[in-house]
Amino acid sequence: MSAENLTVVRPLGIAHSVHEDPLAQFLSGQLTERTKKAYYADLCEFFNGDRIGPDDVRAVTFADIIEYRNTLASLGRKRTTINRKLSSLKAFFKMMIAAGVIDKNPADSALVRGYRVDDTVSGKALQKNDLQRILDQAAEEPDDLRRSRDLAVLHLLTFAGLRRSELAGMDWDDLGQEGVFRILRLPDTKSGVAQDVKLQPIVLQYLQAYRETLEAMNYPLTGKAFISLSRNDSHGQPITPQSINLIVKRYALQAGVTRHVTAHTFRHTCCTLSIEGGAKPQQAQAHLRHKDLKTTMRYYENRERLTDNASDYIHIKSS
Repeated sequence: MSAENLTVVRPLGIAHSVHEDPLAQFLSGQLTERTKKAYYADLCEFFNGDRIGPDDVRAVTFADIIEYRNTLASLGRKRTTINRKLSSLKAFFKMMIAAGVIDKNPADSALVRGYRVDDTVSGKALQKNDLQRILDQAAEEPDDLRRSRDLAVLHLLTFAGLRRSELAGMDWDDLGQEGVFRILRLPDTKSGVAQDVKLQPIVLQYLQAYRETLEAMNYPLTGKAFISLSRNDSHGQPITPQSINLIVKRYALQAGVTRHVTAHTFRHTCCTLSIEGGAKPQQAQAHLRHKDLKTTMRYYENRERLTDNASDYIHIKSS
C-alpha cells in the first residue's frame, strides 16, 4: 500500500459482481470518465495495482490508511491532494459496506483525520485590488490576440466561476440563449449532468472582442473557443487546462501579486465576491454548481438561478 512506483496494468473495466472485481464495479457506478480516472488512480496507488479482490479489501485496517496518509505527507504531497485521496478511499470502502464485503469503513473520518487546509494551499479568494491588478496587467498585453484571449479567459473565470477543465473544453456552440439571458452550456461537468451558467454582459463583451480578433486574423470560429498561442506545434490547437493555470500565474506574477494564484483561485473569488456583494449562499451554490452548500461556504471566506443570479452581484472596473 505504497504511494510510490505505481504501475497501471489494465484499462478501466466493468465487472459483473463486486465480489469478482470490487474496483471495476465501484468505477462502473461513477457518472463521468474524469471521476472514474481520478478514483482509479487513487485506488491503484493505495492498493499498489488494480488487481483488487475482496480479500484485499477485507485486509485493510484504519492503521493502514493512517500509514498511507502519513507516507503521502512525508513525500511532500499537498494537503488538498492527501485529503482528496482519503475521500476516494472513503467512497470506495463505503460501497464495499453496501455490497456486504466489509462491515466497517477503515477510512471513516472518525478513525482517520484529514489535514486542515491552510490559506496557502487552498486557493482562497483574491482580494479585490489584487484581482483588478491582474486584469489590468492582462489589458496591457501588447499582442492583440493574446490580450483578447486572456481577458476573455480571466473574466470567464471571475464571473462564471468555471473550472479550468470546463473552460478548456468550451466550444463556441456552447454559447446560447435562455429567454432574455445569455448562457454557457456545459455538456461535460464534474457532476456528469449538463449544466448552464449565466454570462454577464462584461463577459460577453470580452468574448466578442476575442472572437472578432480571431476572425480578423483568419482563425476558425468553430470548435473549441480557446486556442494555444504557443510558438510550437500546439499553436492553434485547443488550449489545455494546464495552460489556463499558466495564463493566470503569468499575469499574477507580472502584477506583483505575491501569493500563490491558480485558475481555481478565481473560482473561490467568484464565490466570495458574489456573497460579499449580496448574493445568498444558495445562489452562489447554484452558480458554482456545488452539490453541497458546505462546499460553497468553504469557498466563502467570512467576507432564482438566472433572474437573480450570483454573478449579478460582482462589480469590478472594466479594463
